[in-house]
Amino acid sequence: MKQETVPFVGRINRAWRIGIVHSSYYKEETDQLVARAVRFLRESGIPASNIVTIAAPGSFEIPLLGAELARTKQVDALIGLGIIVEGETHHARLIAEAVTHGMMDVQVRYGVPFAFEVLYVDDIALARARLDRGEEAARAVLQSLAHLRQIQS
Repeated sequence: MKQETVPFVGRINRAWRIGIVHSSYYKEETDQLVARAVRFLRESGIPASNIVTIAAPGSFEIPLLGAELARTKQVDALIGLGIIVEGETHHARLIAEAVTHGMMDVQVRYGVPFAFEVLYVDDIALARARLDRGEEAARAVLQSLAHLRQIQS
Protein backbone atom coordinates (compact mmCIF):
# COMPACT_ATOMS: atom_id res chain seq x y z
CA MET A 1 0.00 0.00 0.00
CA LYS A 2 1.50 3.33 -1.07
CA GLN A 3 1.50 6.06 1.55
CA GLU A 4 -0.16 9.28 0.47
CA THR A 5 2.28 12.16 0.08
CA VAL A 6 1.61 15.06 2.40
CA PRO A 7 1.97 18.46 0.71
CA PHE A 8 4.74 20.65 2.05
CA VAL A 9 3.58 23.34 4.43
CA GLY A 10 5.96 26.06 5.53
CA ARG A 11 8.54 28.47 4.25
CA ILE A 12 11.90 27.19 3.03
CA ASN A 13 15.02 29.21 3.65
CA ARG A 14 17.61 28.63 0.91
CA ALA A 15 20.35 29.13 3.52
CA TRP A 16 19.36 26.00 5.46
CA ARG A 17 22.14 23.41 5.64
CA ILE A 18 20.99 19.81 5.45
CA GLY A 19 23.14 16.81 6.38
CA ILE A 20 22.36 13.38 4.98
CA VAL A 21 24.00 10.54 6.89
CA HIS A 22 23.54 7.18 5.20
CA SER A 23 24.64 3.62 5.63
CA SER A 24 27.13 2.03 3.25
CA TYR A 25 25.26 -1.30 3.29
CA TYR A 26 23.04 -2.18 0.31
CA LYS A 27 24.83 0.52 -1.67
CA GLU A 28 22.69 0.47 -4.82
CA GLU A 29 19.45 0.87 -2.91
CA THR A 30 20.82 3.32 -0.36
CA ASP A 31 22.29 5.44 -3.15
CA GLN A 32 18.77 5.71 -4.57
CA LEU A 33 17.38 6.81 -1.20
CA VAL A 34 20.07 9.49 -1.03
CA ALA A 35 19.53 10.60 -4.65
CA ARG A 36 15.79 11.00 -4.09
CA ALA A 37 16.36 13.00 -0.91
CA VAL A 38 18.88 15.28 -2.63
CA ARG A 39 16.61 15.74 -5.64
CA PHE A 40 13.71 16.81 -3.41
CA LEU A 41 15.90 19.21 -1.44
CA ARG A 42 17.24 20.76 -4.66
CA GLU A 43 13.74 21.03 -6.17
CA SER A 44 12.63 22.71 -2.94
CA GLY A 45 15.28 25.41 -3.32
CA ILE A 46 18.14 24.14 -1.16
CA PRO A 47 21.42 24.76 -3.04
CA ALA A 48 23.70 21.78 -3.62
CA SER A 49 26.41 23.58 -1.62
CA ASN A 50 24.13 23.42 1.44
CA ILE A 51 23.69 19.65 1.29
CA VAL A 52 26.38 17.48 2.84
CA THR A 53 26.31 13.69 2.56
CA ILE A 54 28.28 11.36 4.79
CA ALA A 55 28.55 7.61 4.24
CA ALA A 56 28.51 5.85 7.59
CA PRO A 57 30.08 2.37 7.82
CA GLY A 58 26.63 1.03 8.72
CA SER A 59 23.29 2.16 10.09
CA PHE A 60 24.55 1.83 13.66
CA GLU A 61 26.92 4.78 13.12
CA ILE A 62 24.29 7.15 11.67
CA PRO A 63 23.35 8.71 15.05
CA LEU A 64 27.00 9.28 16.01
CA LEU A 65 27.90 11.06 12.79
CA GLY A 66 24.66 13.02 12.83
CA ALA A 67 25.31 14.07 16.43
CA GLU A 68 28.72 15.45 15.50
CA LEU A 69 27.26 17.47 12.62
CA ALA A 70 24.62 18.87 15.00
CA ARG A 71 27.02 19.44 17.90
CA THR A 72 29.42 21.42 15.72
CA LYS A 73 26.50 23.38 14.19
CA GLN A 74 27.44 22.38 10.66
CA VAL A 75 23.81 21.65 9.75
CA ASP A 76 20.33 22.95 10.51
CA ALA A 77 18.70 19.55 9.95
CA LEU A 78 19.63 15.94 9.34
CA ILE A 79 18.35 13.00 7.33
CA GLY A 80 19.29 9.43 8.27
CA LEU A 81 19.00 6.83 5.50
CA GLY A 82 19.78 3.15 5.53
CA ILE A 83 18.56 -0.39 5.12
CA ILE A 84 18.69 -3.09 7.77
CA VAL A 85 17.65 -6.56 6.64
CA GLU A 86 16.52 -9.09 9.24
CA GLY A 87 18.65 -12.20 9.25
CA GLU A 88 18.64 -15.45 11.17
CA THR A 89 19.57 -13.78 14.48
CA HIS A 90 18.11 -10.86 16.44
CA HIS A 91 21.12 -8.67 15.68
CA ALA A 92 19.30 -6.65 13.00
CA ARG A 93 16.42 -5.82 15.34
CA LEU A 94 18.86 -4.65 18.01
CA ILE A 95 20.66 -2.43 15.49
CA ALA A 96 17.35 -0.98 14.23
CA GLU A 97 16.19 -0.17 17.76
CA ALA A 98 19.53 1.41 18.69
CA VAL A 99 19.53 3.57 15.55
CA THR A 100 15.96 4.68 16.19
CA HIS A 101 16.69 5.71 19.76
CA GLY A 102 20.02 7.27 18.82
CA MET A 103 18.52 9.47 16.12
CA MET A 104 15.72 10.60 18.45
CA ASP A 105 18.29 11.44 21.13
CA VAL A 106 20.25 13.60 18.67
CA GLN A 107 17.09 15.38 17.60
CA VAL A 108 15.99 16.22 21.12
CA ARG A 109 19.45 17.01 22.53
CA TYR A 110 20.45 19.46 19.80
CA GLY A 111 17.05 20.74 18.65
CA VAL A 112 17.91 19.68 15.10
CA PRO A 113 15.32 17.76 13.07
CA PHE A 114 16.64 14.30 12.15
CA ALA A 115 14.38 12.62 9.61
CA PHE A 116 14.36 8.86 10.06
CA GLU A 117 14.26 6.56 7.04
CA VAL A 118 16.36 3.63 8.10
CA LEU A 119 14.29 0.83 6.62
CA TYR A 120 14.14 -2.31 8.76
CA VAL A 121 12.83 -5.08 6.49
CA ASP A 122 12.62 -8.85 6.20
CA ASP A 123 14.23 -8.88 2.75
CA ILE A 124 15.81 -6.44 0.33
CA ALA A 125 12.82 -6.58 -2.04
CA LEU A 126 10.74 -4.84 0.62
CA ALA A 127 13.33 -2.05 0.81
CA ARG A 128 13.42 -1.72 -2.98
CA ALA A 129 9.67 -1.11 -2.94
CA ARG A 130 10.22 1.83 -0.56
CA LEU A 131 13.02 3.80 -2.18
CA ASP A 132 10.72 6.83 -2.40
CA ARG A 133 11.30 7.19 1.34
CA GLY A 134 14.37 9.31 0.61
CA GLU A 135 12.05 11.98 -0.77
CA GLU A 136 9.68 11.56 2.16
CA ALA A 137 12.56 12.07 4.60
CA ALA A 138 13.60 15.28 2.82
CA ARG A 139 10.02 16.55 2.87
CA ALA A 140 9.68 15.74 6.58
CA VAL A 141 12.93 17.41 7.57
CA LEU A 142 12.13 20.62 5.68
CA GLN A 143 8.66 20.73 7.15
CA SER A 144 9.97 20.11 10.68
CA LEU A 145 12.62 22.80 10.22
CA ALA A 146 10.00 25.28 8.95
CA HIS A 147 7.79 24.57 11.96
CA LEU A 148 10.71 24.92 14.37
CA ARG A 149 11.74 28.26 12.87
CA GLN A 150 8.13 29.47 13.11
CA ILE A 151 7.91 28.44 16.78
CA GLN A 152 11.26 30.06 17.55
CA SER A 153 10.37 33.41 15.96
